[in-house]
Amino acid sequence: MKAPRSVQLPGGRVIDLTRFAMPEGVRAPRDTKPRSADTPEMIFGGAHELFDDESLSLAEFHALRAIATHLGWLEEDEVEITCRNCGEKITTKPCASLPLGPFADAELDDEELDALLPVDEDHEIEPIELDKRRKATTIRFEALTAKAAKPLHRALAKGELLVNHAVVAAMGITALGEERDRAVIARALSRADDRAFGAISNLFLEAHYPLRLFAPAVCKACGSRNDVDAPYDREFSPHRDEERTELFGQFPSFDEFDALARKIASTRMDAEIALVVEGGVPDCDDGGEPLLGSYVPAHEGGAGSPVKDAEITVYYKTFEAMWNEDGAYDVDAELTETIEHELEHHEAALVGHDPKDDEERDEIAREVQRVIGKKALARAATTELGTDIGEFLKRTWIVWIVALIVAMLALLGSR
Repeated sequence: MKAPRSVQLPGGRVIDLTRFAMPEGVRAPRDTKPRSADTPEMIFGGAHELFDDESLSLAEFHALRAIATHLGWLEEDEVEITCRNCGEKITTKPCASLPLGPFADAELDDEELDALLPVDEDHEIEPIELDKRRKATTIRFEALTAKAAKPLHRALAKGELLVNHAVVAAMGITALGEERDRAVIARALSRADDRAFGAISNLFLEAHYPLRLFAPAVCKACGSRNDVDAPYDREFSPHRDEERTELFGQFPSFDEFDALARKIASTRMDAEIALVVEGGVPDCDDGGEPLLGSYVPAHEGGAGSPVKDAEITVYYKTFEAMWNEDGAYDVDAELTETIEHELEHHEAALVGHDPKDDEERDEIAREVQRVIGKKALARAATTELGTDIGEFLKRTWIVWIVALIVAMLALLGSR
């Protein structure tokens, strides 16, 4: 889309983007080389030079980093990720595909996508030893400006992070348990193991990067939507707690899962409905979400089987992915709920109308609308979108037409 003159930033403030414009106005000239995102002395150093404003919060600064990279003011390298559904490699430039509409149209009002971790209150953490007598189980942050974070950005440019009192201050940490002396906090954090420090760095990211800062990358192999951080480079890589995952034990094998699914189906499904337990790559819904289950009504078959029975499929790998990503859960209960949900589709198909299917399409349409933005959807027919957003809309064309109608009605109603 054309570079906006103003943008809304995390927290709700709207700022004039021309204050930070390239030489020929908001839109950078085509022959202007993008500024390096980092400098040798500081990560995000190029962005700090571009956005030299002491009033910017760190969250506002990172949103501006993403927007400036999207507009071509800052350099961006391609990143390679693995598709969460099929394992294929995906190459993308996240900021180039960042949905800019909600920022340009001041629509940062989603309770989930636009939320930040509250500061000035205690957050639980893994126990960290302060001294031989005390352990901290909470941490507290304060509001942080981009300027105040510069010592952290300089320290990270040197390689391995050495935590001292200046880094503690630059992370906005005001208390570790009852301890408020930053030198003592620094010593405790420098001794903390990767798991404990990783939990703290995750909280830091939640405080300064709303979930809105992502780009959808659609896998060409299976059609799944993969959300990629934009900007991709952050102070810390998101920490995955492998120890916690191991505590949950092993997910059932495919054979165990298959036997459980058939046991559940035997008490709920009629003989004319076939059950398929799929162990390969799951199908995706119209929004690119891997399915737990799916339903296909009875239909005409081939010469060998003129009529195909109605069919319910459950997808082993989607259930397994939930276990790996979110932790252990009651597989029996989740499978039962999924099969019963698909049976509702079967009963609706028998009477000729499926309100559940309408509800699911409406939900996908709402998701498209909250990601792309109401006004941006209304402009979608004539707007130049990033490649991955284009693929996302192409994938969801059935439902984003519904979302477009809903968005236009909402805009008309607000006048």
